[in-house]
Amino acid sequence: MVLAYVLITTIGKKGPEIAAELTNVPEVENIHALYGEYDIIAKVKTSNMDKLREIMFNKISKIPNINKTTTLIVADQTKESDNVVKRIRNLF
Repeated sequence: MVLAYVLITTIGKKGPEIAAELTNVPEVENIHALYGEYDIIAKVKTSNMDKLREIMFNKISKIPNINKTTTLIVADQTKESDNVVKRIRNLF
C-alpha cells in the first residue's frame, strides 16, 4: 500500500470546484481546505507506486485550475500509543 498527501495550489478561488473534482477520484480518501501557501491537501491511498503515478498524471493533474501539486509519500505510519516515541526514534 502507498499512502501520499497531495498539496495543491489553485488558480484563483477555484478550491471548491477542485475539491468537488477530487471527490470523483476513488483513491482520494480525504480532502481538506488549507490556509497558507497551499489551498488543498488530499490524502491518496493506492496499491503501489505505479498506481499513484497513474492517478497523479492521468487524474489529479488534469483537473482544471490546479496551479501546482506537491506529493508527499508516507515512509511509515505511526498510531497514537505508548510506543510512538520508540517507533519514531527507530525511523532515524
